[in-house]
Amino acid sequence: MTRSALLLILAGCTTDPQPEPEPPPVTVAYLTPVEHLVRASMTLRGTRPIAAELLAVAESPDALPAIVDGYLATPEFGAVMRDLHAETLLVRVDLAQSTFRAQNGVADRTAGEMNTVYEEPLRLIEHVITNDRPYSEIVTANYAISDPITSVVWGMTHSGSPGLEVASWTDARPVSGILSSSGLWARHISAGANYHRNRANLISSALLCFDFLHSDILLDTSIDLADPDVVANALVENPSCAGCHQTLDPLASTLYGFQRGARYTNYPVQMYRPMWEGGWVNESRRPPAYFGQAATTVADVGQRIAADPRFPRCAAERFAAYFTQTDREAIPFAWTARLAKDFVASGMSAKRLAREIVLSDEFRISHATAVATFEEAEDLRGLLRARPEQLGRLFEDLTGFRWQTSSTVGVYGVPYGVADLLRGDFLGFRSLAGGIDSYFVTRPTHTTNAVSSLVLRELARGAAGHVVASDFAQPPALRRLLSGVSESDRSPTMIRAQLATLHARIYGSLDAVEGPEVAETYALFERVLADTNDVRHAWTTTLAAMLADLRVAYY
Repeated sequence: MTRSALLLILAGCTTDPQPEPEPPPVTVAYLTPVEHLVRASMTLRGTRPIAAELLAVAESPDALPAIVDGYLATPEFGAVMRDLHAETLLVRVDLAQSTFRAQNGVADRTAGEMNTVYEEPLRLIEHVITNDRPYSEIVTANYAISDPITSVVWGMTHSGSPGLEVASWTDARPVSGILSSSGLWARHISAGANYHRNRANLISSALLCFDFLHSDILLDTSIDLADPDVVANALVENPSCAGCHQTLDPLASTLYGFQRGARYTNYPVQMYRPMWEGGWVNESRRPPAYFGQAATTVADVGQRIAADPRFPRCAAERFAAYFTQTDREAIPFAWTARLAKDFVASGMSAKRLAREIVLSDEFRISHATAVATFEEAEDLRGLLRARPEQLGRLFEDLTGFRWQTSSTVGVYGVPYGVADLLRGDFLGFRSLAGGIDSYFVTRPTHTTNAVSSLVLRELARGAAGHVVASDFAQPPALRRLLSGVSESDRSPTMIRAQLATLHARIYGSLDAVEGPEVAETYALFERVLADTNDVRHAWTTTLAAMLADLRVAYY
């Protein structure tokens, strides 16, 4: 402090505070049209664009929206929608303690197959979105989606034929989309004196983006938590507790009738009984309601959610956050508002929402050229990393390789069977590759570390050997990657041309045949060929290196 400023303060005067300078706006650069196409394809499908699409967008960027429309009609987009909502609902578990026994009508199934019962709510969501039904139907649908396993385990109608079917519940539960899901409530149990509060908060946080656990409440630590009567009274009378519980508990009371946890002793699992509906009278002691509005069962809750303005806004936030790998709270308010408005105007078309996101300027940001604060740089996601599920689809599309193992390890005396190593955790590397197990690991990792890079390297090694053997055993027209060369070709011209095609297919990069990128890859091929005099080995090594390159993992 200067001497003059000190004298002013001592004299009872103050210096005028100087206004803080306005921080400069974040300046960003955008992806090229071809890079934008690659990002859109990886986001909506988990696969790279084909060469014709890359060339079309390179020639005319206006071709991109029509190509995106095609992506939205693929089965892979439906799988991405399941992945997105699995991360939101934390329902996709692959752990021994969560495995349903192979018994009764599914006694011939493996333990790995039995874990698909948790896909039941995700299949309903996929059905709504891929058929372009209003997104609100995920909480209002008067039907479910069953397959031969879930129909037996949960008690749903099914013809017995392989595959998925629109189904009905065979008990007296109120039906309201995923709010009536046995798979969802079996995953999220309500233990002890929780009285469905955990489930109610899941509904609120997942569908409305209002998490009671993040409420700014000052807790009263003087309450005797060991006395159930004291606790029950505090939830009503104590302002510190009532602040949350006066809305949480009535929402939880709408779930009475659903069993607190699944019992696997016999099928179908009886997840709902009408006799349990009034249990709130003796337990939570708060009558059912939805944030102060009348609601008796989950069917009423579904209708209330569908009409709640928080619902479309939350969906817009979650889709944008998932697609850009950004924390939901960091999504710009103006972008969310625009997306939510268009989402509602479209009749809540989730396909339209996904399209708007991937074609937006916010989605195609490449990097910042100037930022004011570290937080701005931290929140900017200019480079996205493929999730394990995306890597699985990408490698299968490129090479036909699916990283699997078959195990006789027993779960409840039943062999696990075939395990997909990128989509599982009990016998797999999903968490190690940056994904979640929905139980112990509930947030994905969007950066590369030593373990995830090792997973990518081993995946690349297996895929490279598989595709080289497979391609050279087939005519060029049926090959996946090596369609421009034979096992005896050593011509530098032919090899370089094939490598340029591989750069486009694997990296989504239109690199010139004589360019430095292709030259670097050719140098590797040439060196291996000189060392081994084996064309097949040279291609296997080169492809393993290309597939393990971080350009595969990022987009």
